[in-house]
Amino acid sequence: MKDLSVLKNKKITVMGLGLNRGGLGVTKFLAESGAELLVTDLKKESELKDSLNELKEYHSIKYVLGEHRVEDFVGRDMIIQNPGVPRYSQYLQIARENGIPIETDLSIFLRICPSKKIIAVGGTKGKSTVTDLVYLIFCRAGKDIVHAGNIGISVFEILPKIKPDTLVLLEISSWQLEGIQQLLFKPHVAVLTNILPDHLDRYDNFEDYANSEGLICKYLEKTDFLITSLDNSVTKNLSRQITADVLWFSTEREVSQGSYLENDKLLFRCADKQVQFAEISDILIPGNHNISNIMAAANVGFILGLSLSDISEGIKNFQGVPNRLEKIRTLKRINFYNDTCATTPEAAAAAIQSFPETPLILILGGKDKRLNYDCLCRNIINSNNIVQLFVLRHPEYDASEIIIKKLEENNFQKKIHICQSMLEAVNNAYCLAKPGTNILLSPAATSFGLFINEFDRGKAFRQAVYELL
Repeated sequence: MKDLSVLKNKKITVMGLGLNRGGLGVTKFLAESGAELLVTDLKKESELKDSLNELKEYHSIKYVLGEHRVEDFVGRDMIIQNPGVPRYSQYLQIARENGIPIETDLSIFLRICPSKKIIAVGGTKGKSTVTDLVYLIFCRAGKDIVHAGNIGISVFEILPKIKPDTLVLLEISSWQLEGIQQLLFKPHVAVLTNILPDHLDRYDNFEDYANSEGLICKYLEKTDFLITSLDNSVTKNLSRQITADVLWFSTEREVSQGSYLENDKLLFRCADKQVQFAEISDILIPGNHNISNIMAAANVGFILGLSLSDISEGIKNFQGVPNRLEKIRTLKRINFYNDTCATTPEAAAAAIQSFPETPLILILGGKDKRLNYDCLCRNIINSNNIVQLFVLRHPEYDASEIIIKKLEENNFQKKIHICQSMLEAVNNAYCLAKPGTNILLSPAATSFGLFINEFDRGKAFRQAVYELL
């Protein structure tokens, strides 16, 4: 698909416009390429108003909103599948039965991208932190780099900036990896942060999900690199399955090649080279998991030839990523942290462990993804610093009910405050907080029901915090 003229006048259905710019970006691109577009989404016009407003100038686009119709998946030249649409959708199956090719925004982008110098970042948690830090380090070093993908930036927004030597940094979800399997995707550098239970409402089992995450490195060759965790029970075995050069990162042990933590110092080792590139005191963002993220990003810099000073200075200036243990405000010596992207029990447990010595008020709850909450509940019960617990309740918030039930069964001694809204939770938490307390939103579940998505949930938390007097 190097010649974009092949898209002109093609009948293309975009399945899933969405609100996170991926569907919007590919729709704009196809419209400007002269395709005959039909956009269909289960969300209604009122829910999609922000995306639709950006498409007002494209008068030829047809819309079917609030539903999908069988006729929009037959007699078409191509279907564009939004990553949020499961692969087993009955409408995609209809397209397959009719021999209609199914593409994604990423699969089209990769076919036409002028550069093959691709750095891909995947994994269950930590993707955005690693991606943002890699981008910061390379920008500060004056390198020609662009970034996009699962971070709210469409790949088509960066396409005009890419030259043959441009570094293309992509954050890629398991759903996006599934959509490019036919391309035998092979980045030059693949970063796989970890593989933990997630999205089990969409996958048959954990192994199925883990295999999807593993697609990021499945087709790597000897001249490529994989950066992954030696501390994760799944990723530590990947070196046996691939031919690429593997660089590890670990907070628990020395590594033969890559980055590790020793006596509060972050060290990089490769061949006969060993250097210190940071200390714990240099890191501005809390949590042991973020030390792992920083080491993963540093490995990318070392692999691609950045200087020690470029990497070290980038780390010292990195203040984290919005919605991921993001410090929102300090009011009367009470700190507010927004960790709305902690949509799994493991992510919320890591957030709790990031503040081991500070009184903590925790706000959590949401919709379940068929995940196990035992580990999180043990963390809550065993964390002596949790002084108050607030749980968001909604008719669809089954994860909230699971957490409440497990805590009560294990004789959790502190009162569980049930709240119907974010505003109620923040206001009541603030009323109970004493100076020196951290108030942490780390939900451990998805947001759907009370909020449009996790970013909308983070926005509601941020707004409630800033309205406090």
